[in-house]
Amino acid sequence: MEASQENTTPTDVLEIKVYVPINEITKRQQGMIDNAIDKHPKDRKYLSNTSHSKIFAPDKNRADEIIEYAKAQNWDVAFDKTAREITIRINSDDISDEESATSIEALKFLSEQGDIHLDAKEQEEQEEGEEKQESASAEDIVNPAQKTGFVKNNTEKRVGNGYTVPIQESAHGHSAIEIADAYNFPEGDGAKQTIGIIELGGKFEQSDLETYFETYDLEVPEIQVVGKPATTPINDNVEVTADIQVLGVLVPKAKLVVYYGTSILSAMKTALADTKNNLTVISISWAGSELGYSQQEILELNNVFYEAALKGITVLGASGDNGAFNNKTYANVNVPVNFKHVLGCGGTKLEIYEERIIAETVWNESTRQAQIGTGGGFSQRVAEAGYQAKAIQQYLERYPQFEPYHKAGGTGIPDVAANAADATGYAILFEGNWAKIGGTSLATPLWAALIARMNQNLGYRLGFINQHLYALMNSEAFHQITEGNNNLYLASEGWNPCTGLGSPDGKKLMEAINALD
Repeated sequence: MEASQENTTPTDVLEIKVYVPINEITKRQQGMIDNAIDKHPKDRKYLSNTSHSKIFAPDKNRADEIIEYAKAQNWDVAFDKTAREITIRINSDDISDEESATSIEALKFLSEQGDIHLDAKEQEEQEEGEEKQESASAEDIVNPAQKTGFVKNNTEKRVGNGYTVPIQESAHGHSAIEIADAYNFPEGDGAKQTIGIIELGGKFEQSDLETYFETYDLEVPEIQVVGKPATTPINDNVEVTADIQVLGVLVPKAKLVVYYGTSILSAMKTALADTKNNLTVISISWAGSELGYSQQEILELNNVFYEAALKGITVLGASGDNGAFNNKTYANVNVPVNFKHVLGCGGTKLEIYEERIIAETVWNESTRQAQIGTGGGFSQRVAEAGYQAKAIQQYLERYPQFEPYHKAGGTGIPDVAANAADATGYAILFEGNWAKIGGTSLATPLWAALIARMNQNLGYRLGFINQHLYALMNSEAFHQITEGNNNLYLASEGWNPCTGLGSPDGKKLMEAINALD
């Protein structure tokens, strides 16, 4: 459930969401999964829409148990099979007086701490000495066992601050084309590529797109919109417009599909269920501190990003624009970049002269009043992937003072980086005027366009490529960022929690990935 249930009264309607696991995977299906992810991208056979829908169909028996239990209590129940979610709505007046105290407290607990995930056996290991929960059941509704301590109170927001610097013409800011040229992107127009753009709010104006693309002698790209924005504050409108313009100018022949949702999870599930568009890349510039998600949500988010990888979709996310502390008093990182199957994009300040990079440092424009700069650090919720272990170990050996921040053994964020500074921002057209905008929410679609171009040139979908990128650490495929900080962590050679492996040399990166075994 998205809303908080604080100050519940006897007339409240409480909503409980139950995440349903998939059917047991057969040996044959496991072989299909292995072929879709374990090999080099050029040798993979990704899951088709049909195979994906069959393998990841909800377990009907587990779902029926919950549905029958809810109906027996005269509760309103709905089952979205595609999303694998059961929604139960309970009017507190329908709960008998003798049970009301226990039931109301149990329901409030579930709504606050993340509802129920029937795949509890797949969750992180319990605290030492605590008996591990093997599975969840209908009984958990009235006697919750999945007490993780993480209360669901996150408000996902657009990573960018929507702050624009008015400029008279596009030449007063960096065009995405200029930045891509500085990063030596391979040639390509994105033909036969389909890029999903996850949005939770904001809109774009067709007139802005027409003027913007006319400036570059391009037609407005093909854009499909799935769903509609819940809200349209001007800051989100700026960012949605920037997403489309950055992607559209770099891969003008790619199809862009905007997926609106009430959360990253819901929008991702909509994208995965889309059988009409053959997605190759998904760009996400929305985020929320991972500490504001329930363990059940973390588990389900991990599932959907894994499914995207199996379908051959490269998912990219923005690391955040508020430094290592992420607008809090302690270090923390964001969803979705804390997940293994998401390519986390951090930010740099890129200085260009005559189409050449003359300097590149960690993006940090913080003031005494505001934390402004690239997000990054170590997850406290998701364990580091094996391919990251060497990179993180080398960084901590160089800077042992940061070992306490990795005591949970979490994922290191970000994986890569690109220009994100307001001072060296991207030129976009918004509400009929040129403006300059920065943020990791711009670095993310830039990287998404690079992936699309590489897919086009290589003739195969890269899909989940994080492990291959880490195999290229310290190579010429990346411009390593060795100067700057994000208000806590320091830049360094190799990988660092500010700019990851660095910014790309697009052509060298493409050639290096193709040459890997």
